[in-house]
Amino acid sequence: MPAVPDEPLPLLAEIAVDVPGHDAFTWRVPEALAADASPGACVTVPFGPRTVRGFIIAMERKMPEGALADKLKDVLSVRPQVRVPPHLLRLIRWGARYYRCSVGEFLAGAVPAAVREGKVIKVERRLTKAHTEDRRTEGDAGSASPVLSVAMTKRQCEVLAALPDGPLTWVEAMERGACTRDILKKLVAAGALRELVEDADVMEVRLEAGAERHAHTAEQQIAIDAVVAPLEAGRHEAFLLYGVTGSGKTLVYLDLAERVIASGKQVLFLLPEIGLTPQLAARVRARITRTVVWHSGFTDGERAELWRQVAAGEVDLVLGTRSALFAPLPAPGLIIVDEEHEHSYKQESVPRYHARDAAVVYAKQLAIPVILGSATPSLESVHNAKPADGSQPRYRVLTLKNRPLGGALPTPTVVDMRREFSAGGKRTELSRALVDGLVATVQRREQAIILLNRRGWSPVVTCVTCGVTAQCGSCDISLTFHRGQGLLKCHYCGHERGMPNACPACGGNLTTTGMGTEQLEQLVRQTVPGCRTLRADADTTGGRQGHAKLLQAFANGEADILVGTQMVAKGLDFARVTLVGVLHADRCLSAPDFRAAERTYQLVAQVSGRAGRGARPGTVVVQAFDPEALPIACAVQGRPKRFYDAELALRAEYGYPPSSGLVRVMWSSPDEPSVRAAAETDGQRIIDVSGPLGAVVLGPTPAALAWLKGQHRWHLLIKAPSRGAAQHLLDQLGPLKRHGGVVTAIDVDPATTG
Repeated sequence: MPAVPDEPLPLLAEIAVDVPGHDAFTWRVPEALAADASPGACVTVPFGPRTVRGFIIAMERKMPEGALADKLKDVLSVRPQVRVPPHLLRLIRWGARYYRCSVGEFLAGAVPAAVREGKVIKVERRLTKAHTEDRRTEGDAGSASPVLSVAMTKRQCEVLAALPDGPLTWVEAMERGACTRDILKKLVAAGALRELVEDADVMEVRLEAGAERHAHTAEQQIAIDAVVAPLEAGRHEAFLLYGVTGSGKTLVYLDLAERVIASGKQVLFLLPEIGLTPQLAARVRARITRTVVWHSGFTDGERAELWRQVAAGEVDLVLGTRSALFAPLPAPGLIIVDEEHEHSYKQESVPRYHARDAAVVYAKQLAIPVILGSATPSLESVHNAKPADGSQPRYRVLTLKNRPLGGALPTPTVVDMRREFSAGGKRTELSRALVDGLVATVQRREQAIILLNRRGWSPVVTCVTCGVTAQCGSCDISLTFHRGQGLLKCHYCGHERGMPNACPACGGNLTTTGMGTEQLEQLVRQTVPGCRTLRADADTTGGRQGHAKLLQAFANGEADILVGTQMVAKGLDFARVTLVGVLHADRCLSAPDFRAAERTYQLVAQVSGRAGRGARPGTVVVQAFDPEALPIACAVQGRPKRFYDAELALRAEYGYPPSSGLVRVMWSSPDEPSVRAAAETDGQRIIDVSGPLGAVVLGPTPAALAWLKGQHRWHLLIKAPSRGAAQHLLDQLGPLKRHGGVVTAIDVDPATTG
């Protein structure tokens, strides 16, 4: 008798599930599913009384041991079309450990829910006539004929002749051609009709841009050659591309991207915000056709379709915000992080990763170059570009000091608003210098941008009789008045209510204090005769493709002056903008955050760089009550080294990053006594562990916003000697105790401490 083959050992899979408080567990993979199961695959598994989705992170054929043998359950299904590539899975596993969450939580944040749930894009399929050539066919001497793959019947020719030019739905085509769907399908197969599919890529509002292929400056060529060396050698190197605004960083990116794509690999190009994608996407697509945009503005179905396209290798370049870091590119060859200094690269919810830092780790794992670009680098990147203890710096600096196409940097004017008020005898928001500049700009048919980093009409509404201020019931925040909508809004939790006619407390009259972009836009219209304005803030750029539509209108010359919040401060390139105004430039210096000075410097320097990018010279007017403040003075005078040296020394003196590792622990609950008790209990344990390791603990204390979104909040800061020391401390600390009704969050490398 033939020998009976041995039964194979059970196939056991370690699977990460997105279940709070849990990470990876083991399930058995049935032999019927084994062919589709591999690390990175999305699966459905039983979890208690319900089923959940998860991802396989490891597999092995072996006999289950101990208690596991009796409790092991089977995987229910495998979705082979949803698979996290091995190199991306390795990054996610690193991120889960570094940022202190479970692998399942990180995977849930990295893979869109629509992908995990198997959603598909709702496409609109249309038909259009194929291109024709001027030749006549036998039996149809009166019309031009398409280039066909097969001969058409007389009936098919009649149907084709009855269809008008331009796209038609299938139903419209059947009605106009008085035919069945089968005949239309045969015309498509013959090449007489083409089927158009409007997918996620086509649905974008696109700005027009020509392919930029200027001769490289010497600085640009040096930068390109420096990155080409590790590209060709197949090794990792991190570069800080430090270039003034308008210095041609994007041209460097695109030249290198084309080289990578020509070698058969793909490019990941990160941006900090959705608002920056439309204009840059136009420039990228002008040279790299197979480019897709990846951000949170798409529908669920579109996200699923983008994942499919990228995973299938149908894309050469992914351009997107921080979540694009997890696009399933089959073979990334270069990572670009533009505007690397932006704090919006930091995710504020689980998983609390920083896309810039994770991108550097990813590139190192892949053995490929990474470029961090900025005109105002973060202090972390400046620190990493300096030699430490005689060793080589972590980042190699490439510098672009000149504007090859946009001429000189704009001429700065700093206005001391204290003097402006005393000279005018009354409070004014627009200085004489800015008003004169706006009038002259409009008369020359040029354009201007004005930055005021506060939206709405007025940030404070107060009763003149009893002094009560309109407050949010769920946050320690005053409500902002939005006049156009007649609403009071909280910009933190989203609460809104109608603006009352009188004080709800005493019936007295209400007055507004302070100015937002809505009020500023009206003031500009009143002050500058005949000007046309557009406003760019969260109220005007909402909705599908809101940013792109507004920027397209400004690019088309439909407005003379663009008023906006910080979204107008970076990444925009309009050749006709010759004047930039900055209002309340020193406002955020008083924020309870160790990064306040850095952000002030970056904001002023970035928005100033929007002026004079074309052939005409530019001017920037900066209004401040403390114009001598170092961040403002250095930004307008173009003295970055002075600012960075002073701020790095100050951070080192007080033990803040980049000279230390920072961890923030936050406790939140609707019940204030519970959150306080949890913070004090955990806080004492953290203090006990931190002391012997040389770390300093601040707190626990109520957070700066101690009541937010209906939650009482306490926090604590751990200042460790380094990032590595912070990780060692967290390892020693282990999981924090669970407190009923209290949410505990660990934020590694927090973007803010306010």
